[in-house]
Amino acid sequence: MTKGQAMSTVGSLYENTAPTAPATDVLSGNHDADFVIFGAGYTGLSAAIYVARRGVKTIVLEAHGIGHGGSGRNHGHCVPVLGFINPKAAAEKLGAERGERNTRILADSGAKVFSYIRDYGIDCEAAPTGALQLAHSPKAMPAMERQHAFYASLGKKPLLLDRDQAVRMTGSQDFHGGWLHPDGGHLNPLAYVRGLARAAMLEGAALHTGSPAISIERQRGVWVITCPQGTVRAKRVGVATNAYTGNLLPPLGRSFFTMISYAIASEPLDPRLRQSIVPGNQSVGDSRPDVRYFRFDRDNRLIVGGLLEMVRGANFARTAAFMTRRMQGLFPQIGAIKWRWHWSGQLAINMDRAPHLYNPAEGLFELVGYSGRGVPTATALGEVLGEAGCGVPAGELPMEISELKPLAAGPLLSALVPRLRGPINRVRSIWS
Repeated sequence: MTKGQAMSTVGSLYENTAPTAPATDVLSGNHDADFVIFGAGYTGLSAAIYVARRGVKTIVLEAHGIGHGGSGRNHGHCVPVLGFINPKAAAEKLGAERGERNTRILADSGAKVFSYIRDYGIDCEAAPTGALQLAHSPKAMPAMERQHAFYASLGKKPLLLDRDQAVRMTGSQDFHGGWLHPDGGHLNPLAYVRGLARAAMLEGAALHTGSPAISIERQRGVWVITCPQGTVRAKRVGVATNAYTGNLLPPLGRSFFTMISYAIASEPLDPRLRQSIVPGNQSVGDSRPDVRYFRFDRDNRLIVGGLLEMVRGANFARTAAFMTRRMQGLFPQIGAIKWRWHWSGQLAINMDRAPHLYNPAEGLFELVGYSGRGVPTATALGEVLGEAGCGVPAGELPMEISELKPLAAGPLLSALVPRLRGPINRVRSIWS
């Protein structure tokens, strides 16, 4: 065991720190609804809030518990820096009005997260302090400047940082500048998703946990969903199960490849030491191909992570030792780190790294593939799924309808990418 390192608690830190989930029950008996949503994560609950506010009778079905998937397991960063925002391409595909709406939904995704938190009083350690995007070398600064200019063109008022500002804001000599996205920040993701569930229920949506769908059939113009103890007849269905789709409605679960993201969290740092490390409490990420990203929770616990490899992320002791060396390289003053919690979750990744909306049958809509940007993106795009749930025709939604087909290389990519990506990116980081 590394000196100063605590024993691992296998399981998420958030289970110890998030407020309890709202009381729910298993779907029992026969029900009718306008809109049924599969999945009580960010997408499904954002959609439920949207439709329930508009008087649409809504039922959310969750096979496990609220936030069981990536929504309750992620690192808690809200970083609305999205490589798939492309105003020109959106206008070409969707037309001027729908394209502009698509751009605005994505550009405002970080603000949407914190507006939900304010509007519903969600207790989730919300820190709307901004997302730092940092240059790890002078060569990385032109890309930082281009990103800054792009988000400025979207009206986001980002702050461009020189080296002195980056050092002052982080407490590390390792960074050479960067920029701050003001709409970003961080939160306790499990607390946030549980808060969204309370909000959806407050607006009138019914939420049933422990209610996996056994069958989904189209009968006489309506969808009939059968669960172990009950059924629902609905006009429309929204699928928001993302990386945890499994065999539900094939080929949806085979339309993307998956990766596993892991996290480890420390015991609380000394408050005096903490004030020398990112004193403004922003979310932090850098420009290395083998990216460094981290944040602190309300009690000064350090939360770091990455994508699971053969050893890193799988073996707690070796992962903790690696992350201690990494953080000490950034912040020599940090000393020994007592790591305690260790957990993981799955990501769904489409080949173009962008979310896809599918409409494979009348009244059936499926939204998947956030590639690790789920806090802002899934929250914001849940409203698109909500529009579909209100009966807005597919051709009027502010998102392109993609062709649903299995990704033949998906199983191979899911197996090989985790083994190759980390080592390759560490070599690339040396030369970048």
